[in-house]
This record gives sequence, C-alpha cells and structure tokens, in this order.
Amino acid sequence: MLETVFFMSGAIFGSFFNLCIYRLPRDISIITPGSFCPNCGQKIRWYDNIPIISWILLFGRCRDCKEWISIRYIIIEILTGLLFLFLFWFCGLNKELFIWLFFFSLLLIISVIDIETFFVLGKVTYPGIIVGAVLSFLIWKPIDHISGMLLGGGIIFLLVKVSPKLFGKEGMGEGDVEVAMLIGIFLGWKLILSTLLISSILGVIIGGGILLFTNRVGSHIPYVPYLAAGGFISWVFSEKVEAFFAL
Repeated sequence: MLETVFFMSGAIFGSFFNLCIYRLPRDISIITPGSFCPNCGQKIRWYDNIPIISWILLFGRCRDCKEWISIRYIIIEILTGLLFLFLFWFCGLNKELFIWLFFFSLLLIISVIDIETFFVLGKVTYPGIIVGAVLSFLIWKPIDHISGMLLGGGIIFLLVKVSPKLFGKEGMGEGDVEVAMLIGIFLGWKLILSTLLISSILGVIIGGGILLFTNRVGSHIPYVPYLAAGGFISWVFSEKVEAFFAL
C-alpha cells in the first residue's frame, strides 16, 4: 500500500516539477496562473491534468488546439514516481527519506532544465545549497559536508578556467560549479569525489556516444545530468565508497 502511495505521490510531484521546468527558465511564477497549454495558452482543465493518465487519454495532444504535448511531461511524472518509490524502498519511512526526496528531486529539475536550455538557474541551486548547509550542521558532520561543497565546486571551477586554455573552448560552465557544490554539501567530500569520477565516465561514454551517433562531434553537451547520475550512484553505493576511503 505504501509503495503505491509513494509512486502516486511522486507522479503528482512530477507534474509540479514539469511546471517548474517550463516556467522557471522563462521567469513565470510557479504559483499563478494555473496550468496552461504551452502552445495555445488555454487553461488546462482539472481532468486533463491528472498525472500520467491524462497524457495517455489525450494521446499526447492538447484538448483545445490539438498540438502535441511534449512526451517529457509523462516521462518526468513516471520517472519521479519511480524515484519516490525507490527512495522509500531504499531508505524506509524515516526523516532521512524526506531529505533525499528533496535533494534528488532538486537534481532532477536542474538536470532537465539543463538538457532543455543549457542553463543552470542559481535561484534553484542556491536555496538547495543553503538547505544542505543547514542540514550539515543539524544532522551531519559539518566539516565533511562543507569540505564536500568546497572540493566539488573547486574542482569544477578549475576545470571551467583551465578547459578553454587546453581545448580552445569552454568545457563546462559556472552553473556546473553550483551543481557540484550542491551535491558536495549533501553527500560530503568522499562521495563528491566518486561523483565527479562517475560523471566523467558517463559523460564520455553516453554524451560522447550521443554526439558521435548524431554526427555532432565538437558540440556542447549538458553536463548536469551526468553529475546528478554520478551523485545518485555514489549515494546508492555510499557504503562501498566509504569503505574504499577507509582502506
């Protein structure tokens, strides 16, 4: 029963995340107006705004203008439902669960915005960093997590400054620095190091493969999704990472 509740809750939050992903880069309030079709601007009726189900029943089209509604909407709703379900299964029902629901939901929103716009919004990352800093003093070991923030942000900052001189163009942006700081403050210095390693490998294999397959070698790829994936993998296998550093 609780598994169903968490999946459905995740799908509902995923619907809200879709709203954030569309509106935040466009400086549109996430409170008002209500949900509307991005093509015709028509207000979406409540029965057309049911997560997952409405998109399927409408065959992915707006009821009014009949234009396609991006498949991203249903993907994010399903993905968030699965994320909530996995975190509940992994953590159990405790206060830690809600911390990680917040953290990974934030990474999901930031990642999709980066994929769609190639921008990282400070109004999303900085509040997350502040929450992480508060938690590091209230719950975790502050030195580990503050060190993680500085180490993660510092390494990416150096890469941002060095890459133009080595490769003749920017390899990363300052937004990646903010995301590395966010991951570092939540995961600590050990896990941010594994995050950076895993994200680099994923970026080369997946990102490079996509560019090669689409014949866009030399183009930019959004790096935040790989940082987020690296952070998630590092967190799931945190015990093994911690054991490695204990050797």
